[in-house]
Amino acid sequence: MRSVIHRFKQVGFTLVELMVSIVVLVIILALAGPSMAEFTVNNHLASSKSAFAATLALARTEAARRGQTVIIQANAGGAVGNEFKAGWELYVDVDGNGAVGGGDTLVRGFDAPSDKVKLSGSSLLAFQATGYLVGGATLDYTLCRVAGGSAGYQVSVMPSGIADVKGISSC
Repeated sequence: MRSVIHRFKQVGFTLVELMVSIVVLVIILALAGPSMAEFTVNNHLASSKSAFAATLALARTEAARRGQTVIIQANAGGAVGNEFKAGWELYVDVDGNGAVGGGDTLVRGFDAPSDKVKLSGSSLLAFQATGYLVGGATLDYTLCRVAGGSAGYQVSVMPSGIADVKGISSC
């Protein structure tokens, strides 16, 4: 009779193979990490720009719909160069005095932008019932990164009430 010898193949990694795999993984993560951080900041910047532009459109629409002046006001807590740091609110100017007061109706509040983004410009703007901007002058708002990078966005609100958004390279 013939004897049967079973040979078992070893399954798994050697210690050297495991260490090489870990080193390759660390190198890939070291290269991808800064790119992911850059992507995240760009995403925060773009979403803040979109939220602010949507607020302008909402304010203009509400002014025309209600037949009253609508005010966008930065919440307290923003410093010069980052006036909208604490977020902003949209009010109907019920008493018609051009300022937010106790009798005015809060339409909606907006959260603060990411702490990686700064939004600067006049802390108060208003739209007339016609949809035109109160004051008759173009108002410019700038969205930039708090640290690093010179790319950002400029939102210009024309006297007609229309907002123009464009990318800028000088933050």
